[in-house]
Amino acid sequence: MKNYKALSIMAVSILASTQVMADTPSAGGTINFSGAITDTTCTINGGKSADFSVALSPISVTDAGTTANSVITKNKKSISLTFSDCSPAGANANSALKIYFSSAQNISNDGRYLINNSVNENDQAVAKNVGFALTNSGSTTPIQLNQPLTTTLTGSSKAPSAETLNLDVYYYKPNSEPAKVGAVNSSLIYTVSYL
Repeated sequence: MKNYKALSIMAVSILASTQVMADTPSAGGTINFSGAITDTTCTINGGKSADFSVALSPISVTDAGTTANSVITKNKKSISLTFSDCSPAGANANSALKIYFSSAQNISNDGRYLINNSVNENDQAVAKNVGFALTNSGSTTPIQLNQPLTTTLTGSSKAPSAETLNLDVYYYKPNSEPAKVGAVNSSLIYTVSYL
């Protein structure tokens, strides 16, 4: 009998402590961290902000077409990044600068384009089936955003001289479904390194 009583008392005590923990209100959430370590410092865009916005002129549903995995040539925009006074941490002074792109939520799985981050499949006010692609100047082949872009620049020029990387920004058609009218927005983080 004593063994059964001990088990009953233990069961009641476990049940009581479980209820106390369940009834105790708690609040919490998720903390996301991000960062980077680079082997170089550079002056980008003459020391002005390295952040900038690119606004492409609107295109029509007809302009977007239905050719999958292709850039939309209408209303492309050219951008330039200038680099000077780059100081490598190691012995890479004569190496070419590499640009690493990141933005887990915005880069497509195949790395070819930036996803429209304003898309909500239940919201009829946003554009669908169109994103953005970056290309080297004069090319229509998208840069693979999920791997480093090796440039021909060393960034070793001293200010006010600078080396310039020219890129083109296109609308991008990821599939053959017709485009839907609405806003197209995305963003991309870039870091510069000799490695």
